[in-house]
Amino acid sequence: MSSSLKIKILLLPCITVLLASCVNLKHVGKFSETSIEGIEKYETISPGFSKVCLQDCQQTYIRKLQIHNTDCDCSQNQKADSITQVIYNATKGYFYGLSHLSQNELTNYKTDDFTEALATGDFGPITLNEADVKAYSDVSTLVLRAFTDGFRRKKIKEYVAQAHGPLLKLLHFLELNLTGNLKGKLEVQKSSLKNFYFDFIRDKKLSVYERTKFAEDYFQRITEIDKQQNELETFIKILREVAEAHTLLYNNVSNMSTEEVKKELAGYGRQMNKTISSLRRM
Repeated sequence: MSSSLKIKILLLPCITVLLASCVNLKHVGKFSETSIEGIEKYETISPGFSKVCLQDCQQTYIRKLQIHNTDCDCSQNQKADSITQVIYNATKGYFYGLSHLSQNELTNYKTDDFTEALATGDFGPITLNEADVKAYSDVSTLVLRAFTDGFRRKKIKEYVAQAHGPLLKLLHFLELNLTGNLKGKLEVQKSSLKNFYFDFIRDKKLSVYERTKFAEDYFQRITEIDKQQNELETFIKILREVAEAHTLLYNNVSNMSTEEVKKELAGYGRQMNKTISSLRRM
């Protein structure tokens, strides 16, 4: 047997293993891409803390019929938006890393976002505790390693296993932050608007036309806020579906290429696509 033939025979099993590996992890890449699509909806949903703060502040001046000396201090809310953005970037970045690892290729990815440090403390509408800061640090470190230290497919189990706990913490932080804090601020805004418009609508010194226009303005504003709250609720549903699917992957980290895992992960993917589509229609 010639030496070249021997090499070909030895290489064939290796090539077969590599090809099988690509097929086996294709479903992980698909799940990652769907997760990225869902998480990135954060960039298109309702306003952040600083915008709601500004709206509330301006509404106060409108009630007072005041247009001079109307400065609004929303610095704490701007900080809350900044922190939420940092957590969002880390969460999204993790799935970009998982997508590239599952395809055994690492394309260029901006990692500057993961060098920013977070500190514990109260920042207006949100609070950062030690667990939140550590979770962010752990996920950011893993993402940086994935893109800069030569992480490859053979490390994907380590990547998923080490990230799972911190990732769930970040997803929970986003959920609590958006549904508990931001949605709550929007609910307070609705109550304030109701009190503001009620006086005008009930004021019989105004014409019926004027009172009708006030009522129309009120319902238009309330409809806008309801839409923002519904978007937040739907986005949170996406985050929960991502967390459930990743838990499936984590629980099967040693056999993530089995047919059962592929089937279940595909099911999560279909559900996530439905939720993402419903958010697009809002």
